This record gives sequence, structure tokens and C-alpha cells, in this order.
Amino acid sequence: MFDSQKIDAYFNGEKNLRQQTETSLARRAKIMRWIKLALPCFAALLIGLLIIIPHLQNDGSRMDMDVTLPKKGELEKLHMEETVFYITDADNKVNNFNADKIDETEPGSKLLKLTNPQGIVPGSNQTWVNIQAPTGYFNQLNSVLQLIDNVEMFYSDGMTAHSTEMFFDFKHSKAYGVKPVTVDGETSHIEAEGFEYDNKKNLLTFTGKTYITIPEEQLKGND
Repeated sequence: MFDSQKIDAYFNGEKNLRQQTETSLARRAKIMRWIKLALPCFAALLIGLLIIIPHLQNDGSRMDMDVTLPKKGELEKLHMEETVFYITDADNKVNNFNADKIDETEPGSKLLKLTNPQGIVPGSNQTWVNIQAPTGYFNQLNSVLQLIDNVEMFYSDGMTAHSTEMFFDFKHSKAYGVKPVTVDGETSHIEAEGFEYDNKKNLLTFTGKTYITIPEEQLKGND
């Protein structure tokens, strides 16, 4: 005869074992789900720390944090640092310029902001003009370079010019300015309301009211 109590105990033990196995598997699945959720968060935290830590500055009394997050659209803008860029004029002459930074003002605008631009513009008959300024803008659509703030121009013949703004049109190889300009040469000092410069003809023309100061010794004839 069969012992019904032993049979019931056998099946009850198997049932309990199966329940324990299912509970263990469910617990492991829950742990794996938490791990999957936690890993991306932990990775994001590490990336955030890598961004923040280089900006921490310790002055001995406090910790200063300077974090600049990119604004919307900034990642789409052109940005270069410590670079050389080339501008070709109507006669296919290549003009080399250096800049500390080049930033597109808006994504796809083709208008570049230049920080500390400096370059040499070759002229005719082996002449050249070195121009520089703290700030500049170059329009790639019409090839016009605008320099502002303290604009300095050094001509190969020794003449220097200063203004607060100037434009150079590379398509027509001409420079011009409508702000006051001062020019110093070997024999005179000139102040004018504006100027025009034809790079092909190496011709500088002053516009508006113009004052020329010539040293007295230059007016004297040879003894």
C-alpha cells in the first residue's frame, strides 16, 4: 500500500522548491533591471564630473566653479582656434591671415567673427599692407573683411595708419573707411574723415576734411 502522507510531502516539497526557484529568478531579474537603469545614470554622473572638475579653482579659501554649457545651436557653428585662413581676391592672389579664434556668428550665416586678426595683403609692384585689429568680421558671401576697434595698417613704404574701422573688399581689391583716420609717413602727418585705397594701383585717397601737417624742416630748401 502507498503511504499517502509521504506522497503529499513529496509533491509539497517539489512545489515549494519550484516556488523558491521562481522567487529567486524574479529577484535576479529585478536586480538586473535596476543595474540597467543605474549604469547610464552613473556614466552621466562621471561625464558631468569630468566637465566640472577642470573648471574648479582653489584660491585657498573657497572653491569657484565656472561651468559654461553650450547654448542651443552652438554645436552647429564653425569654431576654430589659433588658425590661419586664406582669402583669394579677384586676381587669384592669396591673402594669409592669422586669428586667435574664428567663430561663425550664426549657424550657416557665413559671417565669421575673428579675434585678433592679422595678415598681409600683397599689392602691385611688390608692395604690401599689413593690417591688424582686436576684432574683425569676414563675410564669406561677398568677401568683405571688416576690422573694428583699434585698426592698424602698416605699408611697405614705411607709412602707418590708424582708425577705428576699415573694410577690405577682396573682390575689387579695395579698402575703405568712413571713420577718422590718421596717417604718419616720413615727411608728413595726415588726419582725415575717411579714406579709400586701391590695392591694384597702390593709390591711397583721403576723403572728407583732410589736414596735412608737414614739419618745418621738410619745407626748407637744401642749403
